[in-house]
Amino acid sequence: MGIYQKILAGKVYFPKYFDKNAKALVKKLLMADLSKRYGNLKDGSADILGNKWFFSLDLKKLEAYEIPAPYKPTMKDDQDTSNFEEIPDSKELPPTVPASQDPFADW
Repeated sequence: MGIYQKILAGKVYFPKYFDKNAKALVKKLLMADLSKRYGNLKDGSADILGNKWFFSLDLKKLEAYEIPAPYKPTMKDDQDTSNFEEIPDSKELPPTVPASQDPFADW
């Protein structure tokens, strides 16, 4: 919920090493204004896949599983979750978002 609040407030900070094309893509994906958010525009997902960050990616090869994963964690079996941290369930309620700041309030 904290991330959601930061997105609504427009306060997303990127490390210096973050690729400039990736940064531009993430900013457009996290746009609070739904009428300007990538994936929500006239061209839908084509806006996302047409971003400069994806230019070096061959989508046909990706769909055909011909591109090896850049990182493959070691796993004991298909049910192994040891690569994920344990996060206990919270009984706390998320903070309230005022309707004026909630882009989904009109849905």
